[in-house]
Amino acid sequence: MSASPAEATKKSQWSEYKNAEGRVYWSHSVTKQSVWEKPDELKTPFEKALTKTKWKQYTSNGRPYYVHSATKETKWDLPAELKDLRKKVDEAEAYKAEREKRKAEGLASPTPPRSRSATPDDIRELRASAANAIAPYVGPGGSSSASPYIRGSASPAKAATPKIEPFIMPPGGFLTHAKAEEAFIYLLKREGIDENSTWDQTMRKIIMDPLYKALETLAEKKTAFEKHIRNIVDERRAAKEARIARLRPIFHKMFAHTPAIRSYSTMKTANEVFALDRHWREALEDERRLILEEYVDDLRRAEEFAGRELRDRNMRTLSSLVRDLDITVSTRWRAAHDLIVSSATFKEDKDLQKIETIDMIDVYDEYARQLEQEHEEESRRLRVEMIRKARKAREGFKALLAELESKGELTRLSQWKETYPKIKNDERYHALVGVQGSSPLDLWMDAVDDLGEEVERAAEKVERALSKEGKTIKLETEWEAVEEWIKELHIESQIEEKLRKEVYKLIHTRLKQAAEDEARRAERKRRHRIDDLRYALKKVQRHIDLEMTYEEAVPHMRDLPEFKDIAEEEDRKAAFEKFVSRQKEKLREAESSDIGSARGGRDHDREKERRYSSSKTRDVDSSMDIDKVPSLLSVDEKDKKARYEKEHRSRRDDRDRDRERDGHRDRDRKDRGDRGTKDRETERKDREREREPDDREHKRRRTSTTKKDEVEEGEI
Repeated sequence: MSASPAEATKKSQWSEYKNAEGRVYWSHSVTKQSVWEKPDELKTPFEKALTKTKWKQYTSNGRPYYVHSATKETKWDLPAELKDLRKKVDEAEAYKAEREKRKAEGLASPTPPRSRSATPDDIRELRASAANAIAPYVGPGGSSSASPYIRGSASPAKAATPKIEPFIMPPGGFLTHAKAEEAFIYLLKREGIDENSTWDQTMRKIIMDPLYKALETLAEKKTAFEKHIRNIVDERRAAKEARIARLRPIFHKMFAHTPAIRSYSTMKTANEVFALDRHWREALEDERRLILEEYVDDLRRAEEFAGRELRDRNMRTLSSLVRDLDITVSTRWRAAHDLIVSSATFKEDKDLQKIETIDMIDVYDEYARQLEQEHEEESRRLRVEMIRKARKAREGFKALLAELESKGELTRLSQWKETYPKIKNDERYHALVGVQGSSPLDLWMDAVDDLGEEVERAAEKVERALSKEGKTIKLETEWEAVEEWIKELHIESQIEEKLRKEVYKLIHTRLKQAAEDEARRAERKRRHRIDDLRYALKKVQRHIDLEMTYEEAVPHMRDLPEFKDIAEEEDRKAAFEKFVSRQKEKLREAESSDIGSARGGRDHDREKERRYSSSKTRDVDSSMDIDKVPSLLSVDEKDKKARYEKEHRSRRDDRDRDRERDGHRDRDRKDRGDRGTKDRETERKDREREREPDDREHKRRRTSTTKKDEVEEGEI
């Protein structure tokens, strides 16, 4: 039984390898020869039989496919003729194995496998293949025996039908099937049956011959006929292959010594180059084409292999070169290309200069991705270190604030401008400045807010406990009394003494602030009532003389609601004095306005009279004698007109002052209403602020109490 391919590879000196692209090649362990095609000693019987056909087997991604060398037809599935070939090879191998087995056991050899009966389609296919195989050796008459010489042979060929020992049909037939088949084949040869003969033609020629009955059944006769045809085809094919085998080394040597034959050369070029060569002329066209295609294919494969090897070598060299150049993660392709082509290694290496630009880009991209990955890893490491450093700095600064708190230098009422001088020279403060995350001011504000919240929670707890006992802390309550109340409630163990003092200060501050707010509101209301009374005095202005004293004017204004709203006599007197002062000021303004208006009116009258007189004079001079014109205006008429205009202006000024006074009154009333609305809104906001302090305002007051344009030292 034949050895398997794996066993053959193990026993042989050939070893199978794969290159970087995954392509398989074989290397000889002794001669160190490497080949792309599988050596013959490693081939299976089917692969060896496949080399004798025009079909070539290749592999793509592990899947075999088949290419016809003449027609260039490509198939993924096994062609029909190769299926028959594989079946025959399998049968032959099975027969050989069985024969070896029986021989080893001392038994007789088995009967060789018989071919099945040929169908008309099989005969036509066999005839077509035989015609293609022996076509170069067939003479002009179409028969192989018509040509006395085989073209290209050194000596004349023998006759197509060689002399064979004649067979005579014995009585009763031949003893063995083999002898009978040999006699029938002799009959076919004697009658000149060749590959061009059909079974019907053969039957008409041999049916009357006694040797026709050498074989009993028609199937056996057809089998013998097919065997005869195959023998003829095999002989012609063997002769052709022998001739090609003899011409192949000669042609290969010719091609190798001719620079015109390249990997892309065609038959046209070869015919022009070797037109006068004796060997080339005696070979047939298909033989020349076959040998040339084989040689060109070998050249092309060798060039492709050399190109791949050169490309791999150049890419490896360039990969090592770019690592020695000044290429960083921010280097662009154009700058990297200039660095590569200007390097000494690239200029000295002629093979490296043949590298394609796309391969250079691939090498650069791979190196750039590696640099980016290293840069990202370094950036990630630095970020982690920075985060760790910031965390440690925050922890150190929090410890510094805790120390200040334990010393009593940091409380809920502390301000940044007070704390900064104490920490500005500390290393823990400098370590936190400028790092990512919370700033020193943020942590300081958080610490102060935490202290404030702690005090507020304790204050709420104390107030709730005191309210249950009916006790309330007032503004005048002393610390000792509050401490005594806390001890009576037995909650001193829950709240530290330091925190209790802060609670007392917080409550006391709130009460003080509330009292101040209440005093401001009361003062504001008092001023509003004074203003209301001052405006209300305008209603009784005709009864009040500006020269009256307060006591004299009281009877005229005691019935006013605004007068009754004011409880303090001093406030009433102040409102009256403001009213009198304002009225006197208005009178002074009116008098100054009247003087200016009168002076302006007299100048205007004189100018108007002058213009009127001059116009009348011009009219009289132009129409009549000056002696005949009577006086146009008398002195009395002029005085009367001037008094009328003065009175008219005075009344107009009075109306203007009345309108202005009414406008002032309306604006004052609106202002009072607006002020009242604003006061009510302010009071509401004050009450809400007392119930829920604004943290942001609280922080803003705490961080700085300086003027708006000032900046404290150390502010961030």
